[in-house]
Amino acid sequence: MRVRQINKEVKTKMLQKNFCKSSLAALALTAAIAYAPSGSAALVNGTFEADEASGGDVYGASGWNVFETVFTNATDGPGFGPVSHDAGGTQSLKMYGPFVPGGAAGAFQSVPGTAGTTYQLDAWVMNWIGDPFGNLGILQLNFLDSGGNALPGGVQVTVDPFGTADVDLSVIQDGADISDWTGLSLSAVAPAGTVEVQAFLLHIQTGDPCCAGGSLFWDDVSLTAVPVPAAVWLFGSGLLGLVGVARRRKS
Repeated sequence: MRVRQINKEVKTKMLQKNFCKSSLAALALTAAIAYAPSGSAALVNGTFEADEASGGDVYGASGWNVFETVFTNATDGPGFGPVSHDAGGTQSLKMYGPFVPGGAAGAFQSVPGTAGTTYQLDAWVMNWIGDPFGNLGILQLNFLDSGGNALPGGVQVTVDPFGTADVDLSVIQDGADISDWTGLSLSAVAPAGTVEVQAFLLHIQTGDPCCAGGSLFWDDVSLTAVPVPAAVWLFGSGLLGLVGVARRRKS
């Protein structure tokens, strides 16, 4: 009778141990899933190094849709142009004109998106002393439906050299250092109906002062899906509760 009781206790402990192991394995797998981006996003050529521009500015940028005066710009240091913000790079995106009030130049790129996912758009911008910026720059994070139409929920940040926009670029730089660049960041949750997420870079002639020239330089543009914290997912799944039960039984 005593032997049967011992065997029963050993078998019970083994079952509890296996249950706990399987629950912990499930937790580890769930954590790995929960920390993975819930809607992938990756821009092509966000560093603007894909096109060889050492021989002179190249119109446009691989992977980007552009309009009006937008060029991949190669750099040689102070007096020649701004260095890239990328420590290992030598190129950026140069944007200016057209020189009429309300004229705009821009570059944009869209990637697949998922409704309910938080996306973050980061970029670096600079006002170079060799061609000082005198207008309005805009960085936009947009959400598009299956027809390519903009949905509510998009966000933007504006930059100018007058100190009246969200970000003041009144201090112009020689472009010799990575620190000359100003970082911009946006984040928003993709609304229902989202099929694509879009990064949009703009240069607008404001007419204040009318038709002022100057270039705006962009670099290191990145779009990422923000991971869902694992703990939030686990509490919602109930797996934490299962492990708690297993631990109580074992004790």
